[in-house]
Amino acid sequence: MHNIDIESVDLNLLRVFVALIEEGGASRAALRLGVTQPAVSAALARLREIYADPLFERTGRGLRPTVRANELAPLIGEALNRCRQALALSVAGKDIKGRTITVGLSDDAEIALGQGLLALVDKHLDGLRILFRQTHSGLVQDMLMRHQVDIAVSAGGLSSP
Repeated sequence: MHNIDIESVDLNLLRVFVALIEEGGASRAALRLGVTQPAVSAALARLREIYADPLFERTGRGLRPTVRANELAPLIGEALNRCRQALALSVAGKDIKGRTITVGLSDDAEIALGQGLLALVDKHLDGLRILFRQTHSGLVQDMLMRHQVDIAVSAGGLSSP
């Protein structure tokens, strides 16, 4: 088993993996994620490289997960659920009616994550507003440190202050 530096991996790939598992096809996964089918295919190519496995095989009706993908599915699903729980803690126990949380992220990340995040907030955190501030990885850390955003999403990771 080879070690991979987590900071070098785009964690949005995990969302694509889950969408592929649950939807059974790149086109349906793209619709669910609010991205294009070629973007999902590109993400799958990166996942295949990371895991050194095809992960999904083409069938007449879409994609079928490999044995390795089926092994990974519960682990990746649980990791994403833990992330959701951690984000929910940012407002747990607070009156959220009318509260706004500002999320700093790139336009690509907003496209990939925005719709899903808004749906989760609507479903579980009634009255909370999400405001997206488009930025890039080089600026998002500074915005977080200056309290210009409440949550920072960065594909490149954050450096130590």
